[in-house]
Amino acid sequence: MSAKIANMKPAKNPWWQTVKTPKQGFIMGGVWLFMAAGWVVVAVGDPTPWHWVSAAVWAVGGVGYLVPAVLLRRRQRATQDGAGPEAAVRAD
Repeated sequence: MSAKIANMKPAKNPWWQTVKTPKQGFIMGGVWLFMAAGWVVVAVGDPTPWHWVSAAVWAVGGVGYLVPAVLLRRRQRATQDGAGPEAAVRAD
């Protein structure tokens, strides 16, 4: 049941994948979360709404880097263990 499609291109990274390597994702996520923590400190000292919005935006950005990093790390470990990349995305 395998058919060759003539104009099919290789798969690209998913749209949500913001990093190429887990190390890059952990570093970038850490920097963004550090900046979010800084904005929380500023917002506690001067509680204007845009300080809280800035803190939330930085926190969402940090999580946006950490989630793909964790998924890439799990996929690497599953591939190294010989279980295949499908094992990384299955529910534990």
